[in-house]
Amino acid sequence: MYSLKNFCNIVASLRKKNGMTQTELADRIGIAHQSVSKWECGIGYPDVTLFPVIAEILSVPIGVLFGETQSEENTVNRPTEAYREFAACKNITVYLGSKCRVVFIEDDSGISRIEAKGDPVFIRYLDAETDGDTLTVQIKNPCGSSIKWEEYDREGYDGENLVRIHTGGKCNIATVNYLDLTAYSGDNADGHYEVLCR
Repeated sequence: MYSLKNFCNIVASLRKKNGMTQTELADRIGIAHQSVSKWECGIGYPDVTLFPVIAEILSVPIGVLFGETQSEENTVNRPTEAYREFAACKNITVYLGSKCRVVFIEDDSGISRIEAKGDPVFIRYLDAETDGDTLTVQIKNPCGSSIKWEEYDREGYDGENLVRIHTGGKCNIATVNYLDLTAYSGDNADGHYEVLCR
């Protein structure tokens, strides 16, 4: 039986696997990039006529969009770290949808860096891209819900999910907690601003 429960995470994972940004995927489908962002946040779904188009662009059978597994997805050794670099932006917005710690480190390097460490599922559903003067980091809910947190299989990883964001310069920081998680924020012992989601 097909289910759309994890569509948001599936489409995000497949898009990244194909090396596309949300904007690039939207352009290939012929829709606004905000639509893809909404799908990946679990806020909405594509029109039913778009599913075959999305599957073709992402090079998967249509059933994969509804949760069917592919043998290559069942690999044992999945990454537990991620690293991305962007030109420094004036604004950084982080969407918090998973239990984690996010530390903002202000520097003047001119490059915004994202360093993440956590369970393979957490890393797979972490996404970041720039749009003009804003760096958007999406820490997605691996369970697919846009409102409720549920525990998930961390694939044997028992450490903390941690994201360090080096600002690359002065910027405005905004965090959006879109689930029923509790978020604590303030300066840590090293003097860096951090947000802890539990």
